[in-house]
Amino acid sequence: MIVGIDIGGTKTHVRAESTGVTLLDRSVPTAEWQADGRLDSPASVERLLALFGHLPGAEDAALAVGAHGLDSDAQAEAFQTALADARPGLTWTVNDVELLGPAAGFDEAIAVIAGTGSKVVGRRADGSPVTAGGYGYILNDPGSAPALVRDAVRSLFDAVDERESLDQLADALFTHFDVDDIVGLSNALTVHPRITRWGAAAPLVFAAADAGSPRAAQVIDQAADELARSVQLVHRHGAVGDHVVCAGGVITHQPRLLRAFRERLRARGLGHAVHLLAAPPVEGALAMARRLTEAADAVPFAPSTPSRRKP
Repeated sequence: MIVGIDIGGTKTHVRAESTGVTLLDRSVPTAEWQADGRLDSPASVERLLALFGHLPGAEDAALAVGAHGLDSDAQAEAFQTALADARPGLTWTVNDVELLGPAAGFDEAIAVIAGTGSKVVGRRADGSPVTAGGYGYILNDPGSAPALVRDAVRSLFDAVDERESLDQLADALFTHFDVDDIVGLSNALTVHPRITRWGAAAPLVFAAADAGSPRAAQVIDQAADELARSVQLVHRHGAVGDHVVCAGGVITHQPRLLRAFRERLRARGLGHAVHLLAAPPVEGALAMARRLTEAADAVPFAPSTPSRRKP
């Protein structure tokens, strides 16, 4: 039996299978088991493992987990160790963005997430991870929903300072936030700088661009270029693979961003094939768990690297 888990900020998806037969396919709110806000705490690990622990052979099953919040080697090691200490089966942990490539069927790929947040992740030939972005929507995360709104509002600040006429973008954001002017808009976002409050207005940026707003179009193009630059950076620093796999609510549901991203990659001289992930990311975790059972000392999808598995 193998088990794959995709842990997102809001939802956790668990899937178990044996010889190609699905034994469990379950989604629960992450808060349901992550009681103390930590992945590696004993209480959280116990509750996570209980999601599939009733299955016969669960303790010895190969387990791969992609988790939101594993943004450093130290965090991944801590979670890896906590899981390995709690069960005898082979275990592997990665940032959830790393599930995209194997979920799409690629052994080597650069993963791009653009949704509530954004991040670009690849692996070098020696198996070491290389990343760009993912530092949070207030300062970074280009192409994410809240960052698009942040940049759209900053663009309107420029318009006011340049004494330019405000267009469809301003009208849409003023209406959405129930304000009358740019000062009110600034206050609406800064007094309550919540990720959900900012992100909810992201579709308005795309609608304004489609309606002819040059500023909205520029915001989207700039976000696409920043994502392309992040891919260029991880590629330059050794990330292997000729494929880029994209996922996340924004890039999945906003074709304009995906088109601009492809164009910007080409403009930067990158010939990677760009794919939009069609399978659920948990399929990537299952693929990693399957790979754990195939090679005694291999890191999934980086077979030249010593693994962190239990001796």
